[in-house]
Amino acid sequence: MINSRILGTGHFTPEKVVTNFDLAKVMNTNNEFIVTRTGVKERRHAEADVSASDLGVLAANAAIEDAGLQSDDIDLLIMNTITPDHHDPGCGFFLQAKLGMAGIPVLDIKAQCAGLIYGISMADHFIKAGTYRNVLIVCAEVLSKRIDCSDEGRNIGILLGDGAGAVVVGVSDDENAKVVSTILHADGTNAKALYTAAPGTGQGKMDFIDQSDVDAGRVHFRMDGKTVYFNGVRGMSSAAAESLEKNGLTLDDIDILIPHQANLRMLEAVVEKVGIDMEKVFVNVESYGNMASACLPIALDQARKSGRLNPGDTALLVAFGSGFVWGSALVKM
Repeated sequence: MINSRILGTGHFTPEKVVTNFDLAKVMNTNNEFIVTRTGVKERRHAEADVSASDLGVLAANAAIEDAGLQSDDIDLLIMNTITPDHHDPGCGFFLQAKLGMAGIPVLDIKAQCAGLIYGISMADHFIKAGTYRNVLIVCAEVLSKRIDCSDEGRNIGILLGDGAGAVVVGVSDDENAKVVSTILHADGTNAKALYTAAPGTGQGKMDFIDQSDVDAGRVHFRMDGKTVYFNGVRGMSSAAAESLEKNGLTLDDIDILIPHQANLRMLEAVVEKVGIDMEKVFVNVESYGNMASACLPIALDQARKSGRLNPGDTALLVAFGSGFVWGSALVKM
């Protein structure tokens, strides 16, 4: 039986650091409010001429190098973003061109903050089927360009940061290093609890987008914070429990839990519900904010490069995002 494993990881974050005090200059908020509600102290923002695919290239090349491969070794590219370079075609095609990977297939997915989980699951199945050998997954976000500084958009705007992370999944030649399992879930019942209405065809009018959409703020994120928080805690904690049960493991078997970095308060609630020791949990949200799909691969790479996750360790990745979408990936490094 063919198994897959994580061969390499990489990430990139912009140099520009934006503190809570910087945000307080452009929106009705303050440092104490942001830290108390979210735990975020600062985040990174890209410059105006930087796109999601620009960040993605840097993370992708770092992951390919870390895997000990060349660009020509990649035979499938999967990209996840909610901040694409352009509305269409998919952002993965712009990334592919910048990576010089013309000819290989591109899957442009939108699993929001669970993009890495979905990407690993897809890569794992393709590799086990013998369809592809080396799959590059890139999650890149430039959320600073989607911040709404009004009071209506403040509840999510204070969280957002920019960055990109990438993972190469390939054929494993070691039974002790593999993707053990992936678990995927979604429930569109509350899709409008965190969504952007425009542009789109679901507004009951002929225009894909018009000035009224801009004036009414329909081009910005809108979030029902309580609904997202409740479902996020439940989704990530249940995904962790389901993974352990499916594989006959306990928390003692897990060396590190790497969750989506939604905000510190949600992470603390997830940790409490899961019952895992906080020392086993990787957290970077205080310094980087919520980078949507980029959070998880960046955290994974930082955990490896900082010595928190080492060869032979077992890592449990969990994520939750708008849609709603949630899941887990259990991997042996």
